[in-house]
Amino acid sequence: MHIGFSGPFPAGYLRDAFGCEPPPTDGPTFIGQLVHAWLEQGHQVTVYAHNTELRQPWTKVNGPLRAVVVPRRRFARDYLRDYYRVERRQLAAAMREHRPDVVNAHWTYEFALAAVASGRPAYVTAHDAPLRCAWEMGTAFRWLYNAMAVPAVHRATALSAVSPYTARHVRRCLGVRRPIRVIPNGIPVQDFPSAAVRDRGAAPVFATVLNGWGPLKNGEAVLRAFPAVRSALPGARLLLLGQGFEPGGPAAAWAARRSLTDGVEFAGPNGHQALLNRIAEEVDVLVHPSRVEACPLTLIEGMAMGVPIVAGARSGGVPWVLDEGRAGMLADVDSPASLASAMVRLGGDHGLRTCLALAGRARAVAAFDVKETASAYLRWFAENRAQDMPVMT
Repeated sequence: MHIGFSGPFPAGYLRDAFGCEPPPTDGPTFIGQLVHAWLEQGHQVTVYAHNTELRQPWTKVNGPLRAVVVPRRRFARDYLRDYYRVERRQLAAAMREHRPDVVNAHWTYEFALAAVASGRPAYVTAHDAPLRCAWEMGTAFRWLYNAMAVPAVHRATALSAVSPYTARHVRRCLGVRRPIRVIPNGIPVQDFPSAAVRDRGAAPVFATVLNGWGPLKNGEAVLRAFPAVRSALPGARLLLLGQGFEPGGPAAAWAARRSLTDGVEFAGPNGHQALLNRIAEEVDVLVHPSRVEACPLTLIEGMAMGVPIVAGARSGGVPWVLDEGRAGMLADVDSPASLASAMVRLGGDHGLRTCLALAGRARAVAAFDVKETASAYLRWFAENRAQDMPVMT
């Protein structure tokens, strides 16, 4: 099968695949892993992405993999004015030129609308809850951008979502009345490092991995909770990793003004593999205070490494990923006291940490392996193509 992939894509994967420096493209690592799984399964894949530094489309081919990167206007005031019309037209034209059997568009925004406009079968994957995310972030940009999801989900040939929570949101808030296939995010579970065996008596090390400082990711909650944790577990440490959590960054400045930096290391962004290695080597408990997640890779990766997790009981798809609390501890992330209580309980109980680590690893293997995710997409494509019906299944 010739699969078109339309969406944010990691430049590092293109660099490795083509042996040259591609235009900078931004996308999560697991997207490259999904495309790699399709290639390993013997399929042809064409990737469609965009970039602000190009003047002309960039195309590269290596065997069954082709990448097409089109120019994107630099400023939001330009592309939001017409909802990426220029970029969508270029993406759709490239899709019509290469004629993939299906175009799998990830996220329900400009890439999905381009897939719909291409005339090729448009299989759209919802990775977030558009209206809930816009509400939590509260910016005009996010409301305007996320509004693209409404026509995208109604015009798609078929629609999937990465968790039952995301599917429910699309039905209830965007008005989709037909069934939606749930296909979770996947990772190469067997390739992940195993968490180190820690000294039973050592002060626990907690870590939070978030990209972005703001109300949606809710990093403030773990900083407000940590003094109570450190009081109950003297010597406990907190590592804050990700964009916005660098030394001198917005999180560090906010915490310093409130004297919430004791025992906290603002580590900031790290390369993906370096981040995984540090968590595996140092961390006893992974804390994820985000208010809304669809199918969070941070938690899946933590489970794959055998690191026990504390995360939000009402944070969208988080309870489902953690098997309703059987593969991780759930807390109220809007309450620093509740979050601190869960952190103290897990940080102070080595046996409980071991139990949740084993359960999390088993859950990751059973539900979130990328090879099965890739196969689930292929079954979804094949079923719709066999029926020759432009409907969501």
